[in-house]
Amino acid sequence: MGVFRKAALAACLVGLSALAAAESFVVDKIDVQGLQRVSLGNVLSKLSIQEGDTVDENSASSWIHDIYSLGYFYSVDVSREDDALIFVLVERPAIENIDFDGNSSFPDDTLQRIFDDVGLSKGEIFSQSLLENIQLEMERQYGSMGRYNARVDAEITPLTRNRVDIELKITEGPVAKVKYLEFVGNNVFTDIELYDVVDIKKTDDVAWWAFLSSKDKYSSAALIGDVQRLEDFYFDRGYLDFKVDSQQVSISENKEDITLALNVTEGEPYDVAGVEIVGDLKHLTADIEALNTIKVGERYSQSDVQSVVSSINKLAGENGYAFARVKDFQKTDPDTLTVQVIIQVQLGVPVYVNRIVIQGNSATNDEVIRRELRQHERALLINSKLDLSKRRLQRLGYFSSVDIKTQRITGRDDLVDLVVSVQEAKNSQISLSGGYSDGFFAAFSLSQNNFLGRGLDFSTSVSVDDDTQNYSIGIENPYFTLDGVSLGLDLYYEYTDYDDDDDATYATNALGALVTLGYPLSENQRVSFGLGASYEELWLDDEYSSQEMYDFADEYGYDYTIIRSKFGWSYNTLNGTIKATDGSSISANLEVAMPLGDLEYYKLQVAAQRYFPINDDFSFRLHTDLGYGDGYGSNDTLPFFKNFYSGGSGSVRGFESNSLGPLGTSIDDDIDASAIGGNIQIEYGAELLVPTPFAKDQSAFRTSLFLDAGNVFTENCSDDSDTCVEGVDLSEIRYSVGADLTWITAFAPLSFSLGFPLNAEDDDDTQVFSFSLGVSF
Repeated sequence: MGVFRKAALAACLVGLSALAAAESFVVDKIDVQGLQRVSLGNVLSKLSIQEGDTVDENSASSWIHDIYSLGYFYSVDVSREDDALIFVLVERPAIENIDFDGNSSFPDDTLQRIFDDVGLSKGEIFSQSLLENIQLEMERQYGSMGRYNARVDAEITPLTRNRVDIELKITEGPVAKVKYLEFVGNNVFTDIELYDVVDIKKTDDVAWWAFLSSKDKYSSAALIGDVQRLEDFYFDRGYLDFKVDSQQVSISENKEDITLALNVTEGEPYDVAGVEIVGDLKHLTADIEALNTIKVGERYSQSDVQSVVSSINKLAGENGYAFARVKDFQKTDPDTLTVQVIIQVQLGVPVYVNRIVIQGNSATNDEVIRRELRQHERALLINSKLDLSKRRLQRLGYFSSVDIKTQRITGRDDLVDLVVSVQEAKNSQISLSGGYSDGFFAAFSLSQNNFLGRGLDFSTSVSVDDDTQNYSIGIENPYFTLDGVSLGLDLYYEYTDYDDDDDATYATNALGALVTLGYPLSENQRVSFGLGASYEELWLDDEYSSQEMYDFADEYGYDYTIIRSKFGWSYNTLNGTIKATDGSSISANLEVAMPLGDLEYYKLQVAAQRYFPINDDFSFRLHTDLGYGDGYGSNDTLPFFKNFYSGGSGSVRGFESNSLGPLGTSIDDDIDASAIGGNIQIEYGAELLVPTPFAKDQSAFRTSLFLDAGNVFTENCSDDSDTCVEGVDLSEIRYSVGADLTWITAFAPLSFSLGFPLNAEDDDDTQVFSFSLGVSF
């Protein structure tokens, strides 16, 4: 019993004893003393007596009960002076602050909400009994999570003016681990087979490298999930009488080890005797019956039945019956070990969209969102159109989350409102730097893929120092026309005043422009066309440039006017951009330098990726990047400054950026040959997307374990080269493994990689750790 409740009981007994011998009398006055925060009117309104009433000692307990029922006092003393009743009250203290210490499983804000809901929050009246109940409930919740050593201790600090501070000191303790797991009663399937079905694993069976795994940590929720998995396993094999009879959980004395035993009854397998699809099928009768793939005479499978139910639901949703109800039932015959499958279908009425409500877009215009929606007002509600609308919004990259829900209208079964809720991402990436180091330098860049909330992609950058000036600006309107024709423009100027201090192998000055036009072929396909012109000047270093570079410059000169056209095709069903977890994308782009200019060449690039979602936390990704380029007409080769390069972020991690591939022929024996890229690119890889460890907000991070592979090859070595090898040699493909973390910051995505080469050669430049600003997948 708490100290406040003991004091309240003592005060109650004292109050009763004071009136125990009193005779009946008429109350002349009621005097209430000790009030601080509680008003006198609040107390008097609760009392069952008032001045002028005739009372005796038998009523005293009810007066005290009246005042205690307010919940504001822990001490009530009542006495009589002549014909006056005097109530001396001691108010419970008010809560000044509630602090939590030691909690990691439950965030502070979650605990604070719980305390607010029960009335234990700042400014409220303190209740010791309520606090003790919450402590016990918290310890029970920790126990359900397998933390049987958890303790929740409360420290109450009295303050002036009848206030208290509450500090909950939480010792969570370790999660109990499953030391032993056994199955009892199974004969058809072995322990090993059932052990593979459940998620809970014994501590000894968890691999040392899976130190973040929680599969050996016990919780009641995990056990409930495994019981369901066992039922699904048996029901999929026809054992409809299967059940888990009991779950025996034994805890060691130190409350850290769990022994778990599941007692099961398997029963006998059932075969399908017949399938009935009943209900109001309307005009979809033939289509629904065609979806039945359950074979009479075969072993019953719950997953097969659920697949048919899901297909019927999908068909109904595609025909406007958004709230169709499809359920399956089984009539078993234990004598013949057969089961009659009954699928009940209630289509209801076709549902139309009344209006579309857009929420959460404080910066983005409604029009930008509405033009991506494929479900429209006053049209039949089609589930696939809802899914497509959501994916199109996610692929924009404007929003960190997109949710589309239906909201039923009171009194109408055939109308719903569509609520589109978005959470806007940080679409602006700004950087500004400058200073003085052997000369003045400054750099500024801005990119925004939702410029002014109008869905325009805009970027600009300026970089200036004593020797270099780089300027660029680009803008694209993805809805230049209402039917989705896009129009883009890029302008750029690069100039460097080279001198003998530069040690780059080569560089180019360029002034150019490119206009692009895109056209949608379908919901997921687009083609694009571009036309551009540029004037480029080539600079080669007298020491570091390779012989191949000089050979090209000797034949084609050092300055060029290039007229180029671009053709592109893309297909995209991804459910996002950086945070995509499902779908696929493929793009093919051809760039052709046309005979109107000084150079004639072409470059073809193909990029593809596919995500395979495993569950809500994990997804598997395969990807590849292929490229080929060559000269034509008056050009024998692809210009070396248009070559493909490999290695580094976005390529083969674990190797230095652009370091892989053929080596040029050095013109100085004292200088090592450097990579010159190649006209053939082969890159591929795989990634396992996993939850980011220790991150509360998973939406701001992307973590993956990767396998990278690739290299570039050339067909354009110098005739007398002893370092450059022509042609594709697949044995030269480089491999690496590692982990990648992308942090989506307010300025730009930051990517950090740990890459470990698997087959690096002695002359390869490796780089275990790397980071990049801005990422592409």
